[in-house]
Amino acid sequence: MVHFLFPVWPENCGNPEVKPSTATVRVVNGVEAIPHSWPWQVSMQASPFSPIPYMHGCGGSLIHEEWILTAAHCFIPLNVPSFWRMCLGKHHMNSSMDIPSAEECYKVDTIIRHKGFVYEQDPNDITNDIALVHLAKPVNMIREISPICLPKPGVVMPAGTPCFVTGWGDEKGKNSHAFPTLLRSLNQAALPVIDFETCSKPAYWCDTLRPSMICAGYESPDELKSGDSGGPLACTAATAAGGTNTIWEVHGIVSFGAQGCIRDKKPSVFTRVSAFSDWIDNAANNRPLQKSPLV
Repeated sequence: MVHFLFPVWPENCGNPEVKPSTATVRVVNGVEAIPHSWPWQVSMQASPFSPIPYMHGCGGSLIHEEWILTAAHCFIPLNVPSFWRMCLGKHHMNSSMDIPSAEECYKVDTIIRHKGFVYEQDPNDITNDIALVHLAKPVNMIREISPICLPKPGVVMPAGTPCFVTGWGDEKGKNSHAFPTLLRSLNQAALPVIDFETCSKPAYWCDTLRPSMICAGYESPDELKSGDSGGPLACTAATAAGGTNTIWEVHGIVSFGAQGCIRDKKPSVFTRVSAFSDWIDNAANNRPLQKSPLV
């Protein structure tokens, strides 16, 4: 008998115990993050078969004790749950350098890609670049591992908002989606949001850009590149009046950028998470479970 799981998105989210450095100084290639200050950062690692070791392929965001948010293109061509594991609590890519190590890796039992993601059939269309990964068992939340909040449906961050991209990905701006050149430690970079009107101009991304996407970055060739495909673009949410805590939300999923060398007026493009709020809820709520309900 098929039963369904109805996740409740966590209220205690987006508030890391280790506070990140939020200096928005523009530095080429970003800077090393304070260890464990982005505790929702996931290293998505794949191994198609033994004895090939697991390799970091994409980033992701922990949004629930059982769910990872990432990009649909990360599963080209490895779209089999058993090929993957999701590793959390990392700072150095080589976890033996983290002393003590808080790394925990979790097996995957379901990958849900947006049905409107048709990039494999049409390389000119990378809309709906979003996916959910369900973990085989719930994550143990600790100081080094905690979820990021989802944004409110439909919200669009104002131009100039300083958001942060994080990851171990391509440090040379090659923007390779499959197993890029990796940094030794988790890096972060502040990228200002660019409004849709500007970023959809012919000199920028023209009609490649859709309203369900976000642009963030700079116009000149020293654009910051420190994120992973599928990884988060994290922005702060407005806190209640008098509140002192900064709450972080995942407003973007790293989707695409300029191929090859970094080019003028080709800032990074992210899937806009708030455009897919209903899809996220529906996809998670309708994942069938082949087991009896809890009593």
